[in-house]
Amino acid sequence: MDYDGWNRTLTEHFFAIREAATPVYLSVDDALLADLLTSRTKVAVAPPAAADDFQAAIRSVVFGRGPFDGIASRARQWRRNGAAGTPPFIAVLASTVLAAARMNRSEGTMFGRFSYYGPLRELLGLHEGSGMPDGYDVIIPTLWDHLKWWLTEHEQGRRGLPSAVPHPTQVNIGWSLSQAVLVGSDRVQVGLFLSAIGAQPGDSVPASELLARFQEWVRLNRPSPRVQRALASTELRPILASILQQELTHYDGLPRNAAGLPCVPLSLTTDTGGFPYGIAAHIPSHLRLKSLSLNGDVITVPSGAEWLPLTPPPQKLTPGSALELAADAATLALPARDLYVLQANDLVGKWVSVNAAEIGVPHRVLVKNSYAVQAEAAMLACGSEAVRRPRRVQVPPGWTLFSGYTPTRSAKVHGVVGPLAPLHQQLARLSGGLRIDGGRQTFLLGYAPDLVLPATPGDHPHTVTLNGVQVPLPPVSPTSTDTITIRLADRVHSVGEHQIEVGDRKLTFTLVERYRETVALPLLALPPKNDRLATIPSRIQNTASPSARIPWLPPGHLSGSLLGSYQRDPLPPMSLLRLGGSLYALGGNRLAAQLVPEAPAWIASMDYVPHAIDLEPLLEVLPFQALWLVQVTSSRNATVRPAPVVQSGTYGAPSGSWKLLSQADWHRLTSGNITTAAVAYAQDWNDYTAGK
Repeated sequence: MDYDGWNRTLTEHFFAIREAATPVYLSVDDALLADLLTSRTKVAVAPPAAADDFQAAIRSVVFGRGPFDGIASRARQWRRNGAAGTPPFIAVLASTVLAAARMNRSEGTMFGRFSYYGPLRELLGLHEGSGMPDGYDVIIPTLWDHLKWWLTEHEQGRRGLPSAVPHPTQVNIGWSLSQAVLVGSDRVQVGLFLSAIGAQPGDSVPASELLARFQEWVRLNRPSPRVQRALASTELRPILASILQQELTHYDGLPRNAAGLPCVPLSLTTDTGGFPYGIAAHIPSHLRLKSLSLNGDVITVPSGAEWLPLTPPPQKLTPGSALELAADAATLALPARDLYVLQANDLVGKWVSVNAAEIGVPHRVLVKNSYAVQAEAAMLACGSEAVRRPRRVQVPPGWTLFSGYTPTRSAKVHGVVGPLAPLHQQLARLSGGLRIDGGRQTFLLGYAPDLVLPATPGDHPHTVTLNGVQVPLPPVSPTSTDTITIRLADRVHSVGEHQIEVGDRKLTFTLVERYRETVALPLLALPPKNDRLATIPSRIQNTASPSARIPWLPPGHLSGSLLGSYQRDPLPPMSLLRLGGSLYALGGNRLAAQLVPEAPAWIASMDYVPHAIDLEPLLEVLPFQALWLVQVTSSRNATVRPAPVVQSGTYGAPSGSWKLLSQADWHRLTSGNITTAAVAYAQDWNDYTAGK
């Protein structure tokens, strides 16, 4: 395959249009080259042969005294021409990453020691000279910048986001090294790690803390050898820390695979703790998954399902092995583990593996024999004394089953047996509150979430600030392992973004005003895109006052304390207008304007929540006093009602726009088949159209 063929193949493989705007790693090694060439030629190709073919293609464009000058010129011309077609430099960047993947193979070098330019020169055929090739330090970083521009600005994230980051000390080669640390399949592992520690969208965690927590998580879950090598390398650890922080920045609450598809965590299931074992998918609440396609079978996901038992693959499912299933709209993943904490699950009707034990809840523990003594000591440290080993349950060879584990406290437990400690490795997190669907940590004013601080045994108390002001914490015994809950609703009373700092970690959440606390009619009610949510939960006072109170609540988020006060009422016909067709304002002297209202920015992207829009700011900016509002829903149907009296200077910028119409448009509107919203308006409307 020639250079352009390799360049196109690599671009299509790594930068295909994807489900979500997520970081993409241009991770190239010899095995991938063989897979790509085999797929392209439909003939099995061994890795050495594929590598030779790729090297020959690269050497056709990288050569001579200024080896990178030709590709730099092509890249400039491509960008000048509007970035039409495939970026011409992807294969060259891939070759620099391939050199990074090979750098530890050089003879006479220690594990983890950098020997980058030797493998690079060998790959490019630049045998004369040593060290960094001419122009590398200028052109290669520029090509990475071209890639960043193409992904973020030209493609707007449709083909992924750039992930190359510089090395803190290896300035010139850091970009390529960062792509050799993880391959695309490792993204799922990083996502499962973020999910396991309770990370939330918008979190900010220091890179050093993330790396320490990730190293602890790796001890339990045994991810790819590539990740383990990066953790063992003093040179690659800073890059891995930067990658973890980058993944957290783009984390939307769902682990995702290399193609940006969501990853649904799988749990091991069992009737008693032993054979036979099964699997169940834990469906995240914010993943609207309607069906899964497994092995040609389409499985319907019930609406609102939290757990979905699945038929395991044909081969016998045993603990300790990883499992990954492709299901069209998602990837299902069960990490390989040496210890499983099992909890009874009524929804599944079985014992189900969980991330960590829970205080006061009975568990069963399945652990490899080599960690059994350590696990028993950990369970004792967490306050459970009734642990035993059931003899009548058949477990896999090399494994031990414990039953009767009911922890009463947390403890300092690390490594493989760490999940036996309640809230093991959990970050401080936001919990509860009245969350707005579609928002990232967006809550209704008055219903802010709680801040939950995990147990911190020892002499390391939490330091918490809210919007820069330190929050006093209740006195805690140095030996206490209880969580601390802080009610933010008692401390935050204003709309906007609020920032919490727990030590070096930052959390942010946004409060939005109830829509609306006090309103002057009319409102325009926008229906939800989902027909199932065709009502607005509200409490409408039975009053003729033009300022009826309408507290707004999003459906699906009514807590137990609110159910007595708020009900799912149909839209009041006199106070709210359904959006359908077009809306017009009519004034005296045959003046008319078409109104185009818009939802507030924080709510405009919400797919499943009905909401109301206040029309008065839009009416205020009209060049005439609006007397009537006409809503045209079809060529034969229109409804009219009086417009409210709006005082100038009451509102700021309107949410929406308007367009002044001609007198002919006014006549066309008023002479159509119009129904008044109430019988009491009929005579006034007739007088208006008659010019009285």
